[in-house]
Amino acid sequence: MTATLGNVLNRDAETSHAPWIVDVRNARRLANEPNDFQPAYIRVQEAILRMVEGPDYAPGDKIPSERALSDMLGISRMTVRRSVDDLVRRGVLERRSTSGTHVATPSVSLPLDLGRAMSITRIVETAGARPGSRLLFFEAAIASSAIARHMRVAAGTPLIAIRRLRMANDLPFSVETSYLPAERVPDLAVADMIGDASLYTILEERYGITPRRRAGILSVAPVLSEDARLLGIEPGENVLVYRVDVFDENGRAVEHMVSINHPQRVTFTTSTPEAP
Repeated sequence: MTATLGNVLNRDAETSHAPWIVDVRNARRLANEPNDFQPAYIRVQEAILRMVEGPDYAPGDKIPSERALSDMLGISRMTVRRSVDDLVRRGVLERRSTSGTHVATPSVSLPLDLGRAMSITRIVETAGARPGSRLLFFEAAIASSAIARHMRVAAGTPLIAIRRLRMANDLPFSVETSYLPAERVPDLAVADMIGDASLYTILEERYGITPRRRAGILSVAPVLSEDARLLGIEPGENVLVYRVDVFDENGRAVEHMVSINHPQRVTFTTSTPEAP
């Protein structure tokens, strides 16, 4: 079972009985509505997104050709091409040299049901991608009442807050903020988190802390402007927000983490064990 945003068209545009045809009238109307504040290519982008954001379509599927979209929307191919180019740059679509334009395949698939907490670095590497990270801030903080409840510590407990932009093959996929109990990571410094450093590796090798158990909540929310800029998406676009609490083998808090995830580059997966 996969939770993802940005499911899109998976039918060849040349097939007249394709299910997306039922949306053509609305998409055509949206693309051609006069709007003094929006260029035509922006209206076409919105029309394409409106057409492809249905539950019947999945990442990796082929979308209609530019010629077919032009005919369907009643807009010039040049305008359609510019719109598609922008959607490719945003990571919504991807071009393949031999088979046309497809819905972008997510860069990262994050499992929700691992028995043991696993670092993002290892997850990305396991998927065959090259992990990357950019440190956005590293600072002392105190636990608010909400964070304290998650970490099972007293409100006002000293914390270390680390905010990073996570990447796979140089494409940003997540803005991640981690809160760690300061007493458990004495002398942890900015220099430790520069580059592609793995926080979990540092916890295990330097502090003898092994993340064992986690409990998480997955939700949908509109992205704030700063996070949107970092991820290369539009402010207000819906994203998957993952809040997770990580504990060691003794039930002590290791981390409270909040991640804001690119809607086309991340999926969250879960599975159930086979029946005996």
